[in-house]
Amino acid sequence: MKTLSFLGLAITVLLVLAAGCIHSEKFSAAKTPAPATGNAEMTGALATVTAEIQESLIGIDSRVSAAATALGKTGISGPEAGVILQRAALSHPAVRDVITYDTGGVVRAAEPGSARDLVGRNLTDQEIVRKALQEQRPLMSDLFSLTGGGDGVVIAHPVFAQDGTFIGVVSLAFSPHALIAPIAGNATSGSPSSVMVTERGGRILYDADPAQVGKETFNETMFADFPEILDIARTLPGNRTGYATYSFSGSGSQKVVRKETFWSTASLHGTEWRVFVIREI
Repeated sequence: MKTLSFLGLAITVLLVLAAGCIHSEKFSAAKTPAPATGNAEMTGALATVTAEIQESLIGIDSRVSAAATALGKTGISGPEAGVILQRAALSHPAVRDVITYDTGGVVRAAEPGSARDLVGRNLTDQEIVRKALQEQRPLMSDLFSLTGGGDGVVIAHPVFAQDGTFIGVVSLAFSPHALIAPIAGNATSGSPSSVMVTERGGRILYDADPAQVGKETFNETMFADFPEILDIARTLPGNRTGYATYSFSGSGSQKVVRKETFWSTASLHGTEWRVFVIREI
């Protein structure tokens, strides 16, 4: 398990990341600066992981944007729309399904074939659907329970007909864990570090321990004896970068050890993910 805690040290993590979506910033939380030993390795891994996650999000988003443009010409249902959705569904291994829904929130087309039973369903019980219909702009959701089963994140783009009329939304659902896992594995292979990714509010999207995925930091009894973890989770909404040390159980052990972590941020359409590189001290 690789989870976080007390924010008791001063930090400055300067990262130059892709696409203008990440802004490095200074974060100072206490009196002692981050130690020099091992910093280059950890911050280098953090820069790589964050940049590659960012690149992947931008790549998927560009596919959804292209689909929205094409659907504006073909309409959001029918054989031509199906071909467009199939292409988007194959654009990344982490993609779960791609759907369109009309201005009333009713699904009009879905791919791959396993998702076609969603057609005809009204999705306006989902916050992201209501928001996409109301705001008519590109969005990325937080993790939630998908109508088709399992948990995922959605990237949604409005679809406008050629005369400018808003006709619906194209929505791609993907697994954050499937997106992050190969990136994290490549960046930390052969090193003592691991990667964790959370939402800004602390919900775990990826961890080397799959049992942690989806956990809400503030609501988990396993963290009750480790108040430093709660302290750091409370700082995440306001700090895009940071450094902290904390106590928690070691990997594959019940023994409590000290750990350190640097974190940074990947984001899309205003939704932010905190990306951590962690190791035992």
